[in-house]
Amino acid sequence: MPIQQYPDVFTCVEMTDAVNKLPALPMYFSRMFEIKGVKTTTVSLDIKKGRIVLVSDSERNTAPESLAGRGAKREWKNISCAHLAMSDVVAPEDVQDVREFGSNEPISVATVYNDKMQQLKNNLTATMEFHRLGAIKGVVLDADGSTVLHNIFDTFGVTKKTLDITFPKTTSTDDTNPILTGILKAKRHVEAAMGGSPFSHMECIIGSDAYDMLTSHRLVRQYFEDWLARRQDFGNNDYRKRGFTYGGITFVERSDVVGGQTMVAASKGHLYPVGPGIFKQYQAPADWIETVNTIGLEYYARMDEKPKGRGFDLEVQSNPLTLCTYPEALVELTFKAAS
Repeated sequence: MPIQQYPDVFTCVEMTDAVNKLPALPMYFSRMFEIKGVKTTTVSLDIKKGRIVLVSDSERNTAPESLAGRGAKREWKNISCAHLAMSDVVAPEDVQDVREFGSNEPISVATVYNDKMQQLKNNLTATMEFHRLGAIKGVVLDADGSTVLHNIFDTFGVTKKTLDITFPKTTSTDDTNPILTGILKAKRHVEAAMGGSPFSHMECIIGSDAYDMLTSHRLVRQYFEDWLARRQDFGNNDYRKRGFTYGGITFVERSDVVGGQTMVAASKGHLYPVGPGIFKQYQAPADWIETVNTIGLEYYARMDEKPKGRGFDLEVQSNPLTLCTYPEALVELTFKAAS
């Protein structure tokens, strides 16, 4: 098929359908987020006494949702979805005199744009995981790791909870366990902040130094070795990423570096509850005329012909808003040795 015919075959709708069917990178946090598409680029939230009540999407110029029976004092917040877009080009030189990988046959245009779309989608998938991480920490940052896109604590008038986990000197003969005491204090804060709302368990993502301090200290080491002895039960994956449970909290090392950004600082930890409705991800529509006022999808893609047959412009985008609906239940931990 001649290259100039491809834009007639692959429309915006077809490209979007195709990119959503491409394999997605396995992401740790995506399992916790409920994804919902919205028709607008902003999401309206109704906040009452520091709690978030999600408001259903509705048609414009219709009556707003009533809070009858839930009290009259409330505050509205409109939060914009992020706009994440990446582009690439399928140029003649990507196809001309290039052979298919592992073959002597010339590479096809379909293979080239599929590979490029997959790379673009992978970048967006990793970025959305970074945004989910921000929701777990309470502050969603841009790709530079410093620009704040959305401070959930400030938006909803909640003060971030911070606690220290102190590790005593190993030569101490004191029978107390300040490590477990600190962990239980953090755990009880989460339980109180949830106010009886259901959740299944608690997790804490921690940095490399925090993980080493926790698993090597004499007060914890025996628990860790007993857990490690069952490593065959969870396969050959990196056991640090499987999660070590101590004090009723599952600790998972997330010292990964993605795009130059370390997910969790070396001596830090971020504790959060896991359960239905706690973490949300809203998806706004793409900024294209074909998608105006349609329900947002997780990924969008399009192909547009360049002038004079110079190839095709590819674009893949996503427009997410990641939220924690219980920001008061998020706890930042600092792991440090006793002075």
